[in-house]
Amino acid sequence: KVNRLIGVGVLSVALSSGVQAAGVDLDGQWVLQDADSTQAKLDVAVENVAQEMNFFIRALARPVLKKQTQICHQWLLGVQEKQFQWQCDDAEVDTIPLTANAEVIKKDEEGVEISGTYQQASDSVVIILESERGKRTNTWKQVTDSELLFTVKLESEKLPTPLTWSLTYKKQ
Repeated sequence: KVNRLIGVGVLSVALSSGVQAAGVDLDGQWVLQDADSTQAKLDVAVENVAQEMNFFIRALARPVLKKQTQICHQWLLGVQEKQFQWQCDDAEVDTIPLTANAEVIKKDEEGVEISGTYQQASDSVVIILESERGKRTNTWKQVTDSELLFTVKLESEKLPTPLTWSLTYKKQ
């Protein structure tokens, strides 16, 4: 195992041969591409969901949905021992056990418990976060050795359709 320090939050990542042997190597720093058009993509995703809502609640829903469409200019991703770590920009590092199967992994700022599930495929890592408010599926899919497609799908009984968007990242 090789230890290295990355980023502002000093994310310590030990490279795991298990993740690489499975065909996916997401370890490291990934930087957002096409940043100029990113906000427009997210605005379209929000508007697509808002248009499905009752006219009277659209104005209330839009700011709430926009808050959920956070833009990460860089991702720090890695596997350390028995957990997967991800960090958006200089936010706190999130972790989930590699064996996580809907176990409580943290609480949000209002004390709501969030459970998480970790899934790994040959070309991607999927983290499913669920609370009483709904479900968020983060997928980091390795397109090439240096390109990553990050997709988010937000589902809630309060949403008429899921809020979904994808952004492209390059490895640094």
